Amino acid sequence: MLIREEFDNRVIEIESFYEILGIIELKGPKITAYDLNNSIEKIVNINSAKVDTLRSTAYLLLYNLIESTIYNTITSIFDEIKDSGLKYFDVIDDVQKYWLNNIYKHNDNKRKETIIETIITISNKISTEIIELASNEINYGGSLDAQKIFATAKSMKIDISNVHVIYDKTKHGESLVEVKKKRNWLAHGEKSFIEVGSSSTFSQLDDARKYICDFLSEFITSVETYITNKHFKTINTPLTTAS
Repeated sequence: MLIREEFDNRVIEIESFYEILGIIELKGPKITAYDLNNSIEKIVNINSAKVDTLRSTAYLLLYNLIESTIYNTITSIFDEIKDSGLKYFDVIDDVQKYWLNNIYKHNDNKRKETIIETIITISNKISTEIIELASNEINYGGSLDAQKIFATAKSMKIDISNVHVIYDKTKHGESLVEVKKKRNWLAHGEKSFIEVGSSSTFSQLDDARKYICDFLSEFITSVETYITNKHFKTINTPLTTAS
């Protein structure tokens, strides 16, 4: 499945970055390159500030892996629903609710007429259209960590018992929370890259990478089983192919 392929490609990206990060963590690192235009060798000495900045970048890469994986699992589920030609009442209640929560963004400031129009639009979708969920309609309900991912699985009745078998709150849970927290600090400008990077070691980052990759790999396995066995479908609903 494309979920696994995309995940593996991003893991390779992260491992390539970590290979560089592991080298510059050594004593007295420097980068040398030959400038062909000026016929000279250029040298950049790697100081602690540069190392800290690169360590911080690891948090962005790890969070990118987390969010892309969850995004791809959700889109793959709804792509399969669409390809199976399923309408609203053809899918289980949990998926119905998830779909509705994502396509209808309630706003207390909306005028009554607008709300009525929305209800009519959704009613038409429910009664006549094959279920679809556009990428811009997917909402995680906040930044992702283990609890958010568990909640997403529960909301669509995805069996993640295999994830719970390997899940360790201290290892996997805290790693996901730490990556989420530090990514948010960086993304929102609350802390500098040097501040965030100086509070971490390469060993801690490498452990986080391993724990997060293991966790996400198991989650993908759960979703692959969910899609293959069409657990999103109500019992006795015949399958059709969307035209």
